[in-house]
Amino acid sequence: MRTIKHFGGLLLLIIICLPLSSQTGREWKDTANEYINAHGGGILFHEGLYYWFGEHRPEKGFTTEVGVNCYTSPDLQTWTHKSVALPVSETPGDDIERGCIIERPKVIYNQKTGKFVMWFHLELKGQGYGPARAAVAVSDKPEGPYRFVRSGRVNPGIYPENMPEADRKVTWNLNKYKKWWTPNWYKAVNRGLFVKRDLEGGQMSRDMTLFVDDDGKAYHIYSSEENLTLHIAELTDDYLQHSGRYIRIYPGGHNEAPAIFKKDNTYWMITSGCTGWDPNAARMFSASSIWGPWKQHPNPCRGENSEKTFGGQSTFVLELPENRFIFMADVWKPKSLMYSGHIWLPIQFDEKGVPFIEWTDKQVLPTNPVRQSEWKQVWSDEFNTDGLPDTTVWSYDNGFARNEEAQWYQKGNAYCKDGKLIIEVRKEEGRKNPWYEAGSNDWRKKREFIEYTSSCITTAGKKEFLYGRFEIRAKIPVSGGAWPAIWTLGSGMDWPSCGEIDIMEYYRIKGVPHILANAAWGTDRQWNAKWKSKAIPFTHFTDKDPAWADKFHIWRMDWDETAIKIYLDDELLNEIPLSETVNGTIGGGTNPFRKPQYLLLNLALGGINGGEIDDKGIPMRYEVDYVRVYQK
Repeated sequence: MRTIKHFGGLLLLIIICLPLSSQTGREWKDTANEYINAHGGGILFHEGLYYWFGEHRPEKGFTTEVGVNCYTSPDLQTWTHKSVALPVSETPGDDIERGCIIERPKVIYNQKTGKFVMWFHLELKGQGYGPARAAVAVSDKPEGPYRFVRSGRVNPGIYPENMPEADRKVTWNLNKYKKWWTPNWYKAVNRGLFVKRDLEGGQMSRDMTLFVDDDGKAYHIYSSEENLTLHIAELTDDYLQHSGRYIRIYPGGHNEAPAIFKKDNTYWMITSGCTGWDPNAARMFSASSIWGPWKQHPNPCRGENSEKTFGGQSTFVLELPENRFIFMADVWKPKSLMYSGHIWLPIQFDEKGVPFIEWTDKQVLPTNPVRQSEWKQVWSDEFNTDGLPDTTVWSYDNGFARNEEAQWYQKGNAYCKDGKLIIEVRKEEGRKNPWYEAGSNDWRKKREFIEYTSSCITTAGKKEFLYGRFEIRAKIPVSGGAWPAIWTLGSGMDWPSCGEIDIMEYYRIKGVPHILANAAWGTDRQWNAKWKSKAIPFTHFTDKDPAWADKFHIWRMDWDETAIKIYLDDELLNEIPLSETVNGTIGGGTNPFRKPQYLLLNLALGGINGGEIDDKGIPMRYEVDYVRVYQK
């Protein structure tokens, strides 16, 4: 009897060759060829994937009608719309009721609680920019959905840490300062005119960002006091509230759009002036402590149009490996905010270590041996629509399929939910095997009952590919009997002459868990395969990360005319030269890996390789975040 195995995954490339916009900013498109509608946003990197959160802006008007969008990318170039991470509420009177204003959303991960925390600037529906609130939401997953927690002004009843005692005792007559920008008005603002005015209800919070320091402490940085003064406020350990400790920076400086990063124990902050939707010259500040004192530097932008920040306004600084940083800015288009553009530029450092930003049309920071720019995505399934997988792409195996496995394959055990494909093994009770024949020697027919069900989905006859980069992000089950797989097969020939590539298999070998990466092709004997296999003990991964099995990982296959290379989280597991993969006489001496292959995703149980089944691990879930195929 033939033994068929399985196919799997792609790798995260920490590339960083970025597709930069023109000097006026261009509208980037996602994998569905739609404009990326994520403005005033920021990026979170988590478990091999980048998450870009931003304001969904309408084509006309400026209020929030949808919510906060989330896009994902493995490489910072190819972006897929993952979800509306925080949708607006349809309940009248809710803080985030449709028609409110949500701006500058940022998400951070709390290592202690395992929660993803989103803060944003919120204005209540119909109240213009008067409320000036900070709002917080929380989720168990980076892409959401996020649960709205609360909104309000910041640190009511508490003075800034760096506000002198004498200034705290001043009683201000606001009627004397109705005329702004006079010397007396500046002096009053500097001494806390608006701090005192808003003390009881809390400080205003508009344009904002978040920052997590090396010690895990998190900070909310926001424009306050009528956009005149920046505040840095410490968050509580769960990141859901303010601790009560905060400082003011450059009172009366009229700074907004803060973006902060840290390099070599120095904190740097880039901001903009307050000129509405019109661009202006960026400002920059530094400090050796988050609590200051902060020093102002000249405009960090250099070259043509630098006095207008190249047409953009700061929103976030993305930190990359090896002390590399990307400056992100929005190019606002107030007549149609949906189509506002994005500028991403590398932050460089002069001989004194001071940051600067120069315009470049070139791709930047190439750190990966294979440049992502060589590849173009030709197909993907992001599993974003709840229900059964796309029937124009996927079909299903049915019944007892192969390898004397314990499960009966059926359609309903594979379904999409919350942006994931879930393949589920379930325990069955008293279910008759419709193939049962008393006295049969066929393993499929001699079983009277179906004890377990699962699914195997395949693109056979619907999607086939010759060469390319296959990338799959998945979380696999590892309990007793589990045999998840990602694999490909060729069509037009019997196995194994059709060729099989196992991008991922997990099962036990002599009771010891392994992850496998293999390829098989034909010999001179029917159903007999030639294998080039690599079995890596599971401890190779769990020794590095004891929580490995609880996380998503990226499998990748790079396949061209010369070789098949299989990776897991950027680690090369197996390389198969195509010079070796020639079929025997039954396959007519052909090479199956120079012909198209189709994809299979399945969760098997037991059988010749799965091992002893642990019913305590059932129901068992295999989760796939996405499948993506690139070609040169």
